[in-house]
Amino acid sequence: MDAYEAQMHAMYRATAPPVPATTSTVTSPKTSFTREDLSSKEFQLEELEDKEESETEVWLNDDGSVTLGASNGPLVKDYVGEWHLLETAAGEGYYPFRMRLTRRFESPGSGRIGDIQYDLTREFWGSIEMVGESISVTGKIHSALPSVETNTYAQIYHDEQVMKECESGYFTMIDAVASDGIEGVKGVLHP
Repeated sequence: MDAYEAQMHAMYRATAPPVPATTSTVTSPKTSFTREDLSSKEFQLEELEDKEESETEVWLNDDGSVTLGASNGPLVKDYVGEWHLLETAAGEGYYPFRMRLTRRFESPGSGRIGDIQYDLTREFWGSIEMVGESISVTGKIHSALPSVETNTYAQIYHDEQVMKECESGYFTMIDAVASDGIEGVKGVLHP
């Protein structure tokens, strides 16, 4: 600092009003979440897989099950879902939120072939944070293979390392009522 800057700095300190002391405390953002923070809430699930995007109303139930509501994605004939939080230490690439959805779709057949039903299983691994007043879960979608009962080779793919290698998209879930103030209709798959 040269002599001029030093003189200006001294003049400012001499004429500047004192900064009043505040008694308010600064709150730090929430960094740890429990089941109770997510349970019984309605979320808006946004999925991006390849070039396809869809939004679905999702409720995370107290018993660990998942209930789906309205969606702008493909028509779902039936579904089953479960969710939980991992209780391990946090670190780089840590995704404590886990949700598995198996959705059954039906495709109309043609000619001699009847309707075709197929199941699609996806696992959602996400990190949790507050966005304003809303809880947000953001992460990656993993393609799960058929169950061991239907595919004898699937058992070799049920470890975490292989699931990491089967990333097929991205997702975001945000507390719908906290963000929009609008509550959906639980259990109604299509409007």
